[in-house]
Amino acid sequence: MMRLADIPSSIPRSPHRAAVRLDPYWDGLWNLGSAGTWLSRGHSDRLRAAGLIRNLPSRLRTNPADAIGRLPGNLDVKLDLLGAVNAWRTLTGEQQAAFSGRRVFDAQDQIIGDLFASDLIDAGTIWNPELETRLADRAALYRPSNSDAFDRHVAPLLTFAEQVSVTGGEAWIAGGQFARHNILTAELCLRLAEFANVAAVLGERDARVRTLAYTGAGAAQPPGQSNKTADAVIVRPDGLRIAVESTATAAGTDFLRKARAWAQVLARRPLADTGLVVLFVGIERLDQRNTETIRRKVRKEIAQATREVPGLAGNRTADRMFLMSWQEMFPARHEASADLFTLRCERPNGPGGTWAEAHLLDEGSVPFDTSAMRVDPLTVVHAAAGLRSTPFWLRRGVPDRPALHELPLRQQGLFPIPFVGQHRRTGKTQSLDVKDRAIAAQIRPPARLRY
Repeated sequence: MMRLADIPSSIPRSPHRAAVRLDPYWDGLWNLGSAGTWLSRGHSDRLRAAGLIRNLPSRLRTNPADAIGRLPGNLDVKLDLLGAVNAWRTLTGEQQAAFSGRRVFDAQDQIIGDLFASDLIDAGTIWNPELETRLADRAALYRPSNSDAFDRHVAPLLTFAEQVSVTGGEAWIAGGQFARHNILTAELCLRLAEFANVAAVLGERDARVRTLAYTGAGAAQPPGQSNKTADAVIVRPDGLRIAVESTATAAGTDFLRKARAWAQVLARRPLADTGLVVLFVGIERLDQRNTETIRRKVRKEIAQATREVPGLAGNRTADRMFLMSWQEMFPARHEASADLFTLRCERPNGPGGTWAEAHLLDEGSVPFDTSAMRVDPLTVVHAAAGLRSTPFWLRRGVPDRPALHELPLRQQGLFPIPFVGQHRRTGKTQSLDVKDRAIAAQIRPPARLRY
């Protein structure tokens, strides 16, 4: 086992690196249940009007009209937070700071107050707010509000590049959020991004199955409007896409349905066409008293799904469905197994359906031949570098980001970027839409137009 503080980090000077963040699994953030206690602006207004609550944290007492009027101020900081919570659905204060490279907002912060009062985010906590200490800001919870406030108040302020950087080009939505589930998935991806060799990590909003298996691989979307998503995606440097499904329960038939659905997708869409595999992360509940562990139950369900939907020779579903145990990977507070570097897991592809060890970040253990893909499998890495939900250190130095500012310019016939300049030899003023456009290559769009 290794202490996180002893592992070489991609962000050694960050005050929000994994070694100093709260450990959301071992630090007591979750005991019973999987949800935090949430408050939206509308809910808080109703409770206060009914006389049921008296003192809210000062950050949650902002006047809505004042907050909306201040939205254009510190816009870049606000968009960083909105982009992270939109993609990952629920984050702690420390996690959003880790993604953005900014700071943890404290109880007095006007930015949080403005976003809450504008009905853009909900604020949550894991315990009774009256018992919080000043360090509780690190574990404050944030998620997108279930409102149309983004479309009404924020979208009109944004350039096309800014909007895509926040939403990934999709609609801003709320719903489907499970606090413990989301936060542990985000923590796993932050740790892999910091310590392992991964090219990108994507949150739930950028993990639609129709994109991973079809449109993002150059294939037509199948009939229907399925909104099924993975919890996250890890992209290996060779372009392999690892869809992450976290689970803390395998009770009933829900998990078997999920495993079977993934097996059906993988059987229809071969690895050579999509570069897609799925990793189930079994998370044992610390309050669990059952003798049958999550891992044992999940193994049974995955094995059954691969028997029911085995795929074809050369594309066996058992080769592409993996299981990792949270407690084996992270056995104690701020500790990790050396298997983190290779993402050791297991899959039911051994002799007679037995489970065999695999290392998902090792191209020799789980090979991926990119030659059959219709699209460059690394396109997603270039695109992810412009998303505010991507950890800030993975955004640096990535070439060939989409030039989103060119799209409206081309539509208006204004590309290359036109401007009035001086002729290189005569010094006379001339319009570069006539001739000699070479100098246009020196012109870069303003920062807000760059993705």
